[in-house]
Amino acid sequence: MTDSAPSPTPDCGIGFATAEARWARLGPYYAMFPIRFAQDAIDRYTDPGDVVLDPFCGRGTAPYAAMVAGRDAVACEINPVAWVYAATKTAPAPDPDTVKDRIGAIAEAVEAEDREPESEFQTLAFCPTVLGFLNVARRELCWRYDATDRTVAALILQYLHSKLPQGLSNQMRHCRAMAPDYCVRWWNDNGYDTPPEVDPVSFLNTRVDWRYRKGIPERSHSSSVTVTLGDSATDLADPPAPARLVVTSPPYSGVTDYGVDSWLRLWAIGEGPALPKWDTKQKHVGLARYRTMLEAVFAATAGKAHPDAAWLVRCDARERTLDIVMPILAGIVGDRDVEVSPAPFSRPTQTSLYGDRATKPGEMDLLVRPAATTASANRCR
Repeated sequence: MTDSAPSPTPDCGIGFATAEARWARLGPYYAMFPIRFAQDAIDRYTDPGDVVLDPFCGRGTAPYAAMVAGRDAVACEINPVAWVYAATKTAPAPDPDTVKDRIGAIAEAVEAEDREPESEFQTLAFCPTVLGFLNVARRELCWRYDATDRTVAALILQYLHSKLPQGLSNQMRHCRAMAPDYCVRWWNDNGYDTPPEVDPVSFLNTRVDWRYRKGIPERSHSSSVTVTLGDSATDLADPPAPARLVVTSPPYSGVTDYGVDSWLRLWAIGEGPALPKWDTKQKHVGLARYRTMLEAVFAATAGKAHPDAAWLVRCDARERTLDIVMPILAGIVGDRDVEVSPAPFSRPTQTSLYGDRATKPGEMDLLVRPAATTASANRCR
C-alpha cells in the first residue's frame, strides 16, 4: 500500500448521529488517543480487507476504527476494564432487549446481604439498591465469554461513577477513580453524606435505549476483529493475514497506574478488592523492566506484521520514554527511517485535570512508512 490520499471512512469522532459515532466513545478510560488519530493512519496506509494491529489497545480505539473502515484487526489489552470496553464496542450484543432482560435478572437476584456495605466508602458511594445490584453483577456476569453479559458489564462500567445525576454513584469523577479516603472526606466536607437513590434497572435501561437507538456498528459482526485479554508479549492472536499497519501507543513510563486509576471499575467486574491495593507495577517506573516489556511486545507484534508494514507509534515526548521506544522501534523496522513528529497537547491533559500541574512536554508520533513509500509522500497527520 502506497502513501496515497486517504479514502473516506465514517467519522466516529463527532456527534452521535450514527451507530458508529454512538459506540465509538463507549468506555471512560485514562490516557487514550483520539479515534481520528487511528482513522487517519488506517485510511492512509491500508486498503479494505487489510489487517490492523494494536498490541496496547486500551479501550479499543484502533480495532474499532479498523472495523468501521472495513479492515480486519487484531488487538490485545492487559487491563480487564479496558478489554471489556474494547470487546464490547467491536462486537456488542446485537439485541438490546436481551441486554435489558439481563439487567432485570441481575436485579431480581439481589439478596439482603448484597445490599450491606463493606466500608464507609461503599456506604457513601452507592445507595443499597445500587450496591446490591453491583454485588450480584460482579458475581454473576460472565463477561469474558458471553456477549450479552459483556455488554451489560460495559454499560455498568460506563456509568459506575460520575457527576450527579449522570452515574450510579454519589458525586465522583467520571474517568478516574479517586482514593476512597479522599472521596469519604470530600463527601463529608461538601454535604454529600447520603448517596443518591437510583433504580439501576430503569437507569441502565434508559442508557441501553440511547446506545442502541441508531443500531450497532454496521461491520461489528462481519469484520474479523480479535481483541485478546492478556499480555501482548505472549497472548497476541494470529491475524488472518500479516498486518499491514501497526498503530499503537504504549504506556508512558511513570505517568499513570492503570490498575489504581480503574480500581473501582475493576472491583465492579470482580477483578479487584472492594478497596484498592496500591501497587506501582502498572506505572512502569523501573526503566529496565519497561525496556524489557516493550522489547518483548514489539517483537511479538513484528512477528504478526508484514515485513513492509507501516508502524505509527504515539509516544511520550519525555526522554525517559522516548529514548527507550525509539531504538526498539528502529531495530524492528531495520533500514527504514523512523520519522519523528511532535504532537503537542492541544488542551489540558487528564493528569493536569487531576492535579498534576507540572509542565507537559507533549507527545511524539513515530512513523515508519511502508517499504514501498517514497520519502516525498505526504506525512500521516
